[in-house]
Order: sequence, then structure tokens, then C-alpha cells
Amino acid sequence: MQLFLLGAGRPANGNKPSALKSIARNTKAMDWQLHGFETVINSNDIHFLGGYHVDEVKDCYPNLNISIIPDWENKSVLQTLLNAPFNHSSVFVTYSDTVFRKSTIDKICNLEADVVFGVDFNWKDRFDSRSQKDIDSAEVLTLNGQEVEFTGLVKFSSRAALIISELKEHKINGNLIDLIWLLRDNGLKVVHYDVGNNWAEFNSQDDIAHFILGTKAETLARLEPVVRKSHIGRQISFSTREWLDNKQSIIELICKEFEGQKLVVRSSSKGEDNWFSSNAGGFESLLNVNVNSDDIIEAVETVIESYGTKRAGDDQVLVQEFLSDVKLSGVIFTCGLESGSPYYRFNFDDKTSSTESVTAGIQADLRTVLVSKIKSGGLFTVAPELKPVLEAVQELEQLLNYDKLDIEFAIDESNIVHIFQIRPVTVNHVGLEVDVKDVEQYLKESVSRFKTQQHAVSSIYGDRTLFANMPDWNPAEIIGTRPKPFAFSLYRQLITNDIWAQQRAEFGYRDVRPYPLLVSFSGQPYVDARASLNSFIPKALSENCAERIAKAYISILASNPHYHDKIEFEVAFTIWTPDFVDEASKRLIPYGVTQQDIEELEVALKLITSNALVRLSDDIKSINKITCASLNDLQKNIVPLDKAYNLLYDCKRYGTLAFAHAARAGFVATTFLKSLVSTNVFTDVRRLEFLKSFDTVAGIFEKDKYKFYCGELSLENVVSKYGHLRPGTYEITTNAYWENPQKYIVSNIDGNEPSEEIEFILTEEELKGISGLLLELGTNISPVDFIRYLKEATQAREFVKFEFTKNLSKALDMCVLFGMAAGISRDDLSFLEFSDLEQLKLNTVSLETVKSLIKRRKQEYSITCSIELPSLIKSEFDFYSFERFASQPNFVTIGKAEGTLKILDNETADALKGVIVMIPQADPGYDWLFGHEIGGLITKYGGANSHMAIRAAEIGLPAAIGVGEKLYEKITMMKRVELDCANQTIREVE
Repeated sequence: MQLFLLGAGRPANGNKPSALKSIARNTKAMDWQLHGFETVINSNDIHFLGGYHVDEVKDCYPNLNISIIPDWENKSVLQTLLNAPFNHSSVFVTYSDTVFRKSTIDKICNLEADVVFGVDFNWKDRFDSRSQKDIDSAEVLTLNGQEVEFTGLVKFSSRAALIISELKEHKINGNLIDLIWLLRDNGLKVVHYDVGNNWAEFNSQDDIAHFILGTKAETLARLEPVVRKSHIGRQISFSTREWLDNKQSIIELICKEFEGQKLVVRSSSKGEDNWFSSNAGGFESLLNVNVNSDDIIEAVETVIESYGTKRAGDDQVLVQEFLSDVKLSGVIFTCGLESGSPYYRFNFDDKTSSTESVTAGIQADLRTVLVSKIKSGGLFTVAPELKPVLEAVQELEQLLNYDKLDIEFAIDESNIVHIFQIRPVTVNHVGLEVDVKDVEQYLKESVSRFKTQQHAVSSIYGDRTLFANMPDWNPAEIIGTRPKPFAFSLYRQLITNDIWAQQRAEFGYRDVRPYPLLVSFSGQPYVDARASLNSFIPKALSENCAERIAKAYISILASNPHYHDKIEFEVAFTIWTPDFVDEASKRLIPYGVTQQDIEELEVALKLITSNALVRLSDDIKSINKITCASLNDLQKNIVPLDKAYNLLYDCKRYGTLAFAHAARAGFVATTFLKSLVSTNVFTDVRRLEFLKSFDTVAGIFEKDKYKFYCGELSLENVVSKYGHLRPGTYEITTNAYWENPQKYIVSNIDGNEPSEEIEFILTEEELKGISGLLLELGTNISPVDFIRYLKEATQAREFVKFEFTKNLSKALDMCVLFGMAAGISRDDLSFLEFSDLEQLKLNTVSLETVKSLIKRRKQEYSITCSIELPSLIKSEFDFYSFERFASQPNFVTIGKAEGTLKILDNETADALKGVIVMIPQADPGYDWLFGHEIGGLITKYGGANSHMAIRAAEIGLPAAIGVGEKLYEKITMMKRVELDCANQTIREVE
């Protein structure tokens, strides 16, 4: 008997041939198919009929008989079969994107007929929540007056195979069903076989998961007798229909089986076992149930009621023994939820004895550990207590031959791993699948690069370095943790290659050039913490003093990785404040810094701080040239690509250095304001009153929108002034405000007149306190001038950014125009780099070469998205295993907000009033949010001095800026949130 696998055509989804679709890390669709036929067909009689990416199939299966179908792009499945190398024996034929259980193949093999074809009578409900799109694409025929789905599995007798082999392509059209009817009309015996639920199509992750796992109850029952590295407790499961028909006998069975124990009564619904239906955890499960009729009935019926009236009675209820002596419990995902990447993600509770603290979200102090499957041994260093769980989970993956699982577990006091639930992770990862070997290679290269940096270098102190994504210039906030190549390269070109260091040197710190601030690990941006910390050391310090302080800073950060986004508050001293000596002594002396070093550092920081109070206007004056340069440039009759290049050149020449200075001044102002509160010169209420006493650019924007609302300004005027703003300042794929003024401007006008600035007058006590501060600092400026500096520095940071981003945004617009002329989409442009613009401008690279680069970088970006890295990297082992630490959010205002939580995507303007909005980045391009009367704001990234922090303080909006990855992920699971800034808490409310 021969087997022909029909795999010539393009896959229904994704870019890989259907036969190579990954089912588990080391298992592909073809492996499953070959396994199903191994008892009935010899391996040398199996033929793959290929076309699309057939070379990839050859590489993966070098010993397989492979026939390349000529002109496969224009041939049907039937025509592919007619090109098969028949040898006049009987034949099995199947599509390359389906799989069948061995028992089904054996039964079809034993049926006596010339043609036996597999169909599914229960096709619409084979797996729960089958999409309408999938149903519409099914190959349907009518048998005995009933519609059925054709599975693509057919057995032909040798007689039928001979007839097929003699057919000519041009003499028959249609599909396999047409061929079957043709053979029937020629007198051959044709029968169908109902395969039921014993097959699956690889185009649906839901279908695959149900085929492999079934419901939770079925999966646990299947695994219970064979697991060796974990314990699956005794269980009784029954359908809702069985409960209605045989309630009393089920109760008696439960009481007999679990006499004298406590119970867990869990849901085991088909609808719960897929992620597309959003029912994960959506049905009831009750713990600690007594073994008596009344309690059992109440618990079971509570679970059944949670299924709703739509269910037909096939959903199950699972009864298990309740585990009480819990040492540790949690949930593990055996792949990355976002991309299906090869990681284990543990979320667990080792503080309480609860088995539901993770799933119910009732414990705040949960731990999250990620482990690469490439080198999972790193877990034993990060969280050795999880070693038995990892071993148990790996055994489950092997037994199921499936590695996209959601497993609920616990470890008891005897260190036995208990498995409570196993569900499939069926998030659609089509288009995100990458070769694990590519991920492994990327990580190896990153580790190698990291190791080469761990030695002393000239002009920078420290024998090692650390890398993090938020210590300085906040790349995770500004461009994201996985920026597209264009945004990443622009940020480096305009700021982090040299401007950042030039500003520090001009301000009075050490000149660390030519060291760049940002490096890339697997396409993700990381700050070189050693370079950053060195750049904050005053150049006036002696060499020995500077070296001791630099090494202390690095050691403090290494010992306190959660400081990675607060290095200027918890690690380095970058300006002088009245409490400097006490804080510096407490922080630095334990790390080898002497009291004399601290005295020397104080003198140097006082000089830098005093100069900062009088140099702002000179530092930012170049921004006044950028508008003229831009306008003159745009008046020239030059092509968009050259315009873009020139705009970016002027942006760096006149804009980003001025912005770096303004940002530094803004930090000085923020630090002094906090110091005034900590030294009781101001109360926090007075600090907020001061911030409301003047407008920044964002406040002026609100007033201009109101003028438009009142008819005092035209929309053209408003767009002309603010149209260059865009969420994601460096990201070319995001629209600028001018491209969608209805969303970003018009729909953000609530009709309420913006509040006027509050006049801020210093009290006598405040004047006295500020005078004392300035006297101690050793500066001659007056308290009034000092307050004026705090105001102007806060305003300048926003104003200069507003100005330099005009050039940046216009340059992105010009790139879009260039792309339109060159046939490059906006998304494809995001995979260019700044250097590509240079080479295109100089005509040293062809457009076709650039297009091939884009294609390659897209593939590389898929790998970047599949790699998980920590916020801070301090050893090579962190590339493979790490724990996510919770960041302390920056709470803004002392207000409280309560509302429905919305993670911002494309919500309409009228959907945001009163809600707590979550966004990943504290980017000024999200200013339009403030026109929607949102109740509060939460961002994943961002610091105390970020734009959104300042804007929220200015308008009195409760906000938590920079909550960090771990807390952000937890908050996304909440529905309604209380954001209490005064008490610095974020909690879910009913």
C-alpha cells in the first residue's frame, strides 16, 4: 500500500508548509501524520507530493520520497494527485494539514470497498467555538440528506488506483470528491466512513488542542496512570446530562471514593479549554467542599449553573481530592502566550498555603519566573524550589507530545508535585512561528556580546557592566522593548550614540565618548549601565575618588536590580540637595567609598547644581534655529528621501542636544521639588499647586482645542500647530495627529473650559526655607529666581521636545512619501534603518537591495519577538532564566480614582470617559487621552520625570507611571480598579 501526502499548495495560514507546522518543540505536523500510518504502510511507500517551499520539507525529511509537482501554483489538489508515482497497489491519500488517530486509519484500512473516504457528520461542533470562517472554508458534501465535511482522507483499492493513474489532467477537473463520484459512476464500490472527533486540521490551534487533550477531566484521567514525576489525584468526572439523570448514584460514588476527605469541585467545560472564547477561569470551581450530599449538590450545581443555559449537557464536572498541606502553588505556561515562543513561564505563590491565589489573583506578592527551553537548567539557580515542577511538566509534554500547555500545580510539604488542571494554550500564533534554532543562535550571539563587555575599558571605571532597559533615556518607555529597526536606529542616531554623552560633558560630568549608551541584545534595546553611571560622575573629581564611586554605583545596582529604572534616585547622586551628605554616607560607604570621597563629591555636585540654575537659556537656544532650518529645507525642490535626511540632520544639530539639556534641567527641577517636600519647605499639596500654576505645551494644547471648540481658532490652525505629534514619537507606522485630526483633536474636546493657572505666591516660611537651601548650595540667585528656574525648566523639557519632534515627525512623513513612490509600504519602512537612508541618499545601495534587507529584517524581528529577556541583565545566565521583579510605580497626585480598566488599543473616543486607561509607554503622543475625561492612567514604563507624569500632575489626574512588566501584567487581569495615589496602591474592586 502506498501513502500520498498532498502538500503542494500554499498553507491556509502562515508561511510554513502545512507539513512543517510546529505542534511541539520537536514535533511537526508531518511527524503526527507518519505516526498515524506507521502500522499500515512501510516508510519506503510514503510519498510527499510537494511544491510550496518543498526544499524545506526535503531538509527536514531527507529520507522521505518527495515528488515535486510541476507548475504547482496553478494546479488543484486533484491535479497534484494525478502526478503521483502510482505502482498499481492500493493507496491512501490525505491532505498534508490533517491528522487522524491510528484506530481510525486501521478501521478504514479494513473496510472492503474500492473507495473509502472519511467524512465528519459532527463537523460544525467537532470542537467548541469553531469559527464561522473555519466553517465556511470547510469542504462540504451531502450524504443521505445531511451535510458532512470531507476530511481529505481516502483509501483507493489497487483497481481504483490503476484507473486514477491512467487519467489525464486535461480530462478531469474538480477536486477529490469529484474523483470519487467519477469512480462510483464507473462501477466501483464507494463507501464513506464517519471519523467523528478522531481527526483534526492543523489550521486551527483549537482543533489540534482538543484532538490531543480533550477536556480537563479527560486529559487528567488519561495521564493519571502513567505519570511518574507528579501526582494526579483521584477524580470522578461526569457530564451535566449524567448529573441530571443519575444524581443520586453520582453522589454515592463520590461519598464512597472520598470518604472522610475534603473535595474540589471544578469545571471541565469544552468552552473553557480554549483561549479564543475568553472562558479560561470563566466557570466556577469550589474548594474545601465537605463530603456530604447537601454540600456536594450545592457545589456541583453551582459549577453547572456557571456554564449557562446554552450548554447542551455534554460539559463535565470534575471532582478531586482537596490538597491542604500546600507549600507552593501556581500556574505554568509551557510557551510564550504572545508568540508561542519556547519558554516556561511560572507564576507562583510561595507565601500562603492557598491553591488558588494565582488563578484568583488574590495574593499580591506573587513571583514570576521565565525559563528558556533552550537552557532550562538556569531555573535551578533562579528558583531551585521549582525544579520538581519543571521535571514534572517536561514529562507531561513528552507524554502528550504537545508543548503549549497551561498547567495548574502545587507542591506539598513532602515535595510531591500535584497536577490539578491541564489546559491547552490555543492563542493563534500564526505568522509568529520561528525556528527554535534561530532563537538559540540569537541568544548565543547575545551572550557572547555580553561576555566581551565584562572587562575594564579605557576612560570608563568599573571591571564589569550591567545592562537594563530603563536606567537612562528610558528606551523601554520611548521606543518599547522590541522596537522596529527604524525606530531603534533613529533613537540611536539622534540621541544615544553621542548626544547623550555630549550633553553630560557640557553640563559638568565626565566625558565618556565614544561609548554609546544603547546596545542591542537579540534586537532589544539595553542601556550600558556602566557607561551611564560613569557619565553622571562630575569631571572635577580626582581619578581615585571617581573610580571608587563608579564601582560603588555598579555594585549597588547589581545588588538591587529593582533600582534599574530609578538610578538617579536610588543609585547615583547627580545633583546636590540638602540631604546629600546623610544619604550619600548611608548609600556609598558600605561599598568602599570614603567620607573624604563624599566631601569631594559634594563640592563637585554643588558646582554642577549652581551652574544648572543659570545656564538653561544658553543650553537650549539652538532650538530656535530648528524651525527656520526646517522651513528653508522644505522650500527646496528636492526629493522626499533627501528632505527626510536633511530634516533628521537638523533635528540632531539643533534639536536633540538642546532637548538633552532641557531634560537634564527638568530632572534638576523635579528633584528640587521633591527635596523641598522632604525637607518640609513645601507640603506635597503645595508642590502640586506650584505645578498647576503654569502651563506646559500640553496645557496650551488643551486651551487651543477649547478655542477651536468656541470658534476662535480653525481646525487648520490647530492641526498646523500640533499635527506633528504622534503616539510613538519614533515609530513610522503610527499616524501623526494631522493624519487623523478627528481622533486626536476633534473627538478629544469635551467642551469644558480649561482651568486657568493658579497664582503661586511663596509664603514667608517657604521663602525662608528656600533662602536657606540656596545659601547652603552657595549660589547667589534669589528664591524668586530659583522658583522661576523650576518653572522654566519644567516647561522647557516639554517645549524643546515639542519643537525638535516637528523635524522628526516631518522626516517620517517624507519617508512615507518616499515609500509610496518606491512601492514600499509603511510597515515595510519600519524595517529600514537610518544607515539605509544614508546609503540610498548617496546611491551606494540599490532599492532592490534595500527591499531584500526589509524582508530579512522582518524574519529577524519575528525572532526578536520570540525572545524573553529581563529588565536588567547582570550575568550570562539571565539570558536564559530570570525572575521578573515588581517595580515600584511612580504615583502622581494624591488623588484616588476608581473605574473600569481599559487597555488602550483602538478604543473609540466616547468609550474612555471615567475609565482607568492602561498604556505601555508614557509617550507624549498619547496626550489626546486627556481630552476624554479619563479617570486615571497606568503605564508600564515611564519615570517620575516623564511627560505623562508631569502632565498628570499638571491637571491633577491620578496616575501610576512605570508600574513595570510584572505588575502591569497582573493589572491587565483586573476588570475594575481603584487607583489610590495617596496610599500608593492599585487594587481590584468589585
